[in-house]
Amino acid sequence: MAIDREKYIGKFIDEGLENIALTESLLFDIKDGVSVEESLATLLRALHTLKGTARMLEFKRIESLSHALESVFVALKEQRFGLTENAVKLVLFTLDLLKTGLGVVQNTKDDAIDIQEYEKKLNALAANEEFTLPETEGPRKIEEAAETAAVPDTDGKDEQKPQSAESAAAAPQRTRQVSKHGEAKSESIRLPLEKIDGIIKSIASLQSLEISAKTIAIDSAALNEQIKEYSRLLKDNKNQDPVLSANFRKLERLSARINSSLKNYSVEVGNQIHIAYDSVISLRTLPLSTILDGYQRYVYDIANELGKKVQITIEGSENEIDKNIIESLSDVFMHMVRNAIDHGIERPEERLAAGKSEAGNLSILCSRESGNMKIVVSDDGGGIDLEKIRQKAVRDGYITEAAASSLTREDLTNFIFQSGFSTSGNVSNISGRGVGMDAVRKNIEELKGSIVVDSEYGKGTAFTIMAPLSIAAMVGFPAVCGEMKFIIPANFVDTILLVNRKDIITVVDRPEIKYEDRIIKLYYLSQILHIKADASQAAEEALFVVIIRAYDDIIALVVDRISSMRSVILKTMPSFIENMPIFSGIVLNEDYEMVTALHMPTVIKMAKRIKVLDMKKRNIEFEKQRKSILVVDDSLPTREIEKEILLSEGYDVDTAADGAEALKAARNKHYDLICTDINMPVMDGFMLTENIRKNDELSYLPIIVISSMSSDEDQKRAAMLGASRYIIKNSFNNHNLLEAVKDLIGSTNE
Repeated sequence: MAIDREKYIGKFIDEGLENIALTESLLFDIKDGVSVEESLATLLRALHTLKGTARMLEFKRIESLSHALESVFVALKEQRFGLTENAVKLVLFTLDLLKTGLGVVQNTKDDAIDIQEYEKKLNALAANEEFTLPETEGPRKIEEAAETAAVPDTDGKDEQKPQSAESAAAAPQRTRQVSKHGEAKSESIRLPLEKIDGIIKSIASLQSLEISAKTIAIDSAALNEQIKEYSRLLKDNKNQDPVLSANFRKLERLSARINSSLKNYSVEVGNQIHIAYDSVISLRTLPLSTILDGYQRYVYDIANELGKKVQITIEGSENEIDKNIIESLSDVFMHMVRNAIDHGIERPEERLAAGKSEAGNLSILCSRESGNMKIVVSDDGGGIDLEKIRQKAVRDGYITEAAASSLTREDLTNFIFQSGFSTSGNVSNISGRGVGMDAVRKNIEELKGSIVVDSEYGKGTAFTIMAPLSIAAMVGFPAVCGEMKFIIPANFVDTILLVNRKDIITVVDRPEIKYEDRIIKLYYLSQILHIKADASQAAEEALFVVIIRAYDDIIALVVDRISSMRSVILKTMPSFIENMPIFSGIVLNEDYEMVTALHMPTVIKMAKRIKVLDMKKRNIEFEKQRKSILVVDDSLPTREIEKEILLSEGYDVDTAADGAEALKAARNKHYDLICTDINMPVMDGFMLTENIRKNDELSYLPIIVISSMSSDEDQKRAAMLGASRYIIKNSFNNHNLLEAVKDLIGSTNE
């Protein structure tokens, strides 16, 4: 299917101008020595994108000139020449020519510019050979041609015809806009999108009104119940005042009507806000076919150039997604399809020898899943050669040979996303620079999405991308860690498990768990983010574990609590956290709190920096920090109540039903404190206290007596025997118990 170039020229020019401007800006950063390595990587991505899109739309001269310019910066990155003043001028002249080329495209639908002289000089510069700066007359002629082209399309018959007011008003829209130097000007009007974004932000702010309405409705319901209660009391009062009772009944009915209205109002407010939000979001969405329609021709051309046969299947391109996300996915698709054909799918003779069909199969499958767009780009080619990656990583100095031998499958696969890393021995117009997959990763990171690689050597590779449907919305899991709340984006969550502590295994001092017939590392979010953990969770036998996937990494992440998945509206990041890569956005929860959404690839990077020693320490720290208490009472409910209160503060708690059982337990295990009743069978609390004080190894133990025996004599006797505190049960509560415990032994982690 032939691609309709006119459909995409506007976007091509806008994107081209942006990439040329970026290249120009970064050129001066590199010249001035400002973050050279990072600037070079970004610059190469910009040129790579310009070249690839030009190739797809068959603007061969712009493609070829971009490739020559890209070669210059690859040579500069490899330090094959120095960036002299003439080199800077040549690059700037070339960028000007590219702008002119875009201007010609804008007006003639063709890139008819003369690039031979520039290509020759750029190739000389890349080879560190002598060159002279090009004559400027050539570009001027091209600029004149572009200016000549910048006239309204007219029919000869109507040339002398006077224009009507209507046609005169329309004429500027038909005139292609070109600068006085023949360079293209963007025709895109970005203001409407900004207005739409402003409306989206306003709707996000309205979420607080929805929460207010719900809160008022709840308060109204509580008030209504209180009025009902007073009304019932008046009815039951024999000496009731009839007038007062009648007024209360009126108040009760009025309150019920107000409460019903507020309840309906809060529901309606929420519904209307969500409808308005969905409507505004739909204004920003475009079908994926916008960028996928031309891939039949694109694949055909690349395959022919490489001497391969490839059939492409595209499904789900009718699904709509945010315009800004589509623009980022455009680069992602281009790089991935190109790499799949060049690196993945074999030549016909190789496929036949391997028992495959002569033509390779490439597919792009798009579908909605859990509030995200799921995109699977797969091929039935040769797959990823992990051993080749290992050798290349060692040869290029990414890692030592000793370290490379212990790399996992996921570690090796991740190298394909490294800037400048390529296993291709040849550099061509199509690939081999190690830029493509780096650009893929960067774009997906900026989208707050994820990518997972599944490859089998000799059989093929599948890349699964999860991208949000909108930059203003997110589907995620609310999670709690310590006293902080977060949103974990759903597109990074494989599953959520409840893992028993006894099922955690230790491998080389690292905690790990078994998941889907493999062993994966276990990390604690509190440790990664340096948050004080919720001590009460230490007593729980089961842990909430979230299995997180990002790119080809997978980890198990422990959180204190996690709730069911929900859709949330992202708000603008406050200035104090906007430069923190660990966060991808904020949402407003039902308690008016700002909750940050975590950027999971960054969380994984931070987790991997945790040392083995730290992991070992974290795995045993509760056992070291948690102070242990023995609760002694013959009443099971009393024991359970006291135990629950102490567990909630993070103490390790055991129980005993009488003094004899408690004394035996204290001799076999270290305790920091004993809480005991007095009146118990076998051995009462007095005798237990006396025996503990007589035992040299236990005499240090603080003892809190919790008893219903309230006489002064009993309290004095307990004190004489060595009790540290005495709490009477009819005045017992969690506050006075915890106050006494903390006063005697401190908090669990002190």
